[in-house]
Amino acid sequence: MDVVARYQETRARLFKKAGIEPQSKFVTTNGPVKKVHYLQIGNGDPLIIVHGGLSHSSEWINILKSLADHFNLYVVDRPGHGLTDPIDYRGVDYRNSAVEFLESFIDAIGLTKAKFMGNSMGGYFTMCFALEKPERVEKLLLIGAPAGINLWIPPMLRVLGIRGINRCLMKTIAKPKISGVKNIHKQILVFDIDKVSEDYLEHCYYNQLLPGSLIAFSTLLEKVLTISGWRKELYLGDQLDKLKVPVGFIWGNKDAFESPDTGIHKARAIENFSFEVIENAGHCPWFDQPEQCISSIIKMLNN
Repeated sequence: MDVVARYQETRARLFKKAGIEPQSKFVTTNGPVKKVHYLQIGNGDPLIIVHGGLSHSSEWINILKSLADHFNLYVVDRPGHGLTDPIDYRGVDYRNSAVEFLESFIDAIGLTKAKFMGNSMGGYFTMCFALEKPERVEKLLLIGAPAGINLWIPPMLRVLGIRGINRCLMKTIAKPKISGVKNIHKQILVFDIDKVSEDYLEHCYYNQLLPGSLIAFSTLLEKVLTISGWRKELYLGDQLDKLKVPVGFIWGNKDAFESPDTGIHKARAIENFSFEVIENAGHCPWFDQPEQCISSIIKMLNN
């Protein structure tokens, strides 16, 4: 069985465990990549969900069933992630690429306007889109510290952003393996690793093996990071006052990227915002506290 088939088989196992049957769809776009993959499930207002970091659409599986009762979910794989076409970010205008990707995607699925939810790098994508195309964003929900509003980045990611060294590491000591996936989740993504199933970790391992993943992972980190942290030219922390759409924040009190104490201070620059702290939760708080996150997401997006 090839890697794509193993990825799909392990995902199907997670769907069954969660009691959901999302449609796995592809759409052709005019954006930075042509073929874009997404999961669709639910009824109600459209909600575009954008995953974080070096992840994929499957990271949301454990909360999709409850959210699908309230929204028509479009859970997209970003370029070079999951089953969306690969990308090499060298020479790409990263911020413009994020905007073009989301605009071309909602154009392709026939939406003029939608609600958006993003985690981490998905937060960066959706913030960039809301800043450039506010007329197409009904509401924006940022769950977990969004990338780009803090210059500090965990050291393990900074090292992986060094050109040459990163690809060497990813082929040797950082070579994809289930134990490595578990370690990343434990160190920077969740507060309680016991909340992350072995089936999910295995699925993430196959995500890292998908064709084009290594180049997308390494060139993305090179594009946004330096050895000191987040690149200043991509910083959004001083532009939050320009967000003219309603913005909600759901932030784990144990987030490895930034404390909610400094996060709420920055959020106050936004004219229309709400902010909720999830106790005993990390950067992806819906793994640690799914029921509380589901309740907060529905409340913030429907108010």
